[in-house]
Amino acid sequence: MGFLVEHCSFCELTEDVINTCRVFSCGNDDLDDFFHIDAIRYARFLMGKTYCFRLNDDTSKIIGAFTISNDSIRIYDLPRSRKDYMKSLTNHEKPLRRYPGVLIGRLGVNVEFARLGIGSEILDFIKGWFFSSTNKTGCRFVIVDAVNNPSIISFYQKNGFKMLFSSEQQETIYTLGKQYVPIKLDTRLMYYDLLNMGV
Repeated sequence: MGFLVEHCSFCELTEDVINTCRVFSCGNDDLDDFFHIDAIRYARFLMGKTYCFRLNDDTSKIIGAFTISNDSIRIYDLPRSRKDYMKSLTNHEKPLRRYPGVLIGRLGVNVEFARLGIGSEILDFIKGWFFSSTNKTGCRFVIVDAVNNPSIISFYQKNGFKMLFSSEQQETIYTLGKQYVPIKLDTRLMYYDLLNMGV
């Protein structure tokens, strides 16, 4: 059993929750601003929903939060080898131009609880939530635009996520169009195959 299951309650991050809880900080100004301000607007315009875990012994303390929205992996303009690989994961069912997934748009852990494995627990929760038979839509992949930083990429890899592209050059073409522009990407597309939950 993990810390979140044993010591926390799960709920939507609403305006009321934000107003009744202590300020949530994960040590990143951009993420903090999102959870304090933008998350409510995202929910209002149906662009994403944010959820959080609150400490049972002190419900004013948010331990972690994440935002999710519908997304997909575009198959039709992947490089040939990657396209063939992704198709093989679905046993070559009826060809689709996109494979359905859920995007983790934001994920943050309270700085007071950093380095305790909470981030990995949140990822496990999301995986289980969308692998569950109660999920209302087809959702094959959990997708993340991971900040292009070795420690963050490593964190997702340790949690079973794979790079969609083997190189930044391939991903730049996929993201920006057919013409390659030699730039360093701010984020890298990564995915987790939910069928791995059943293995």
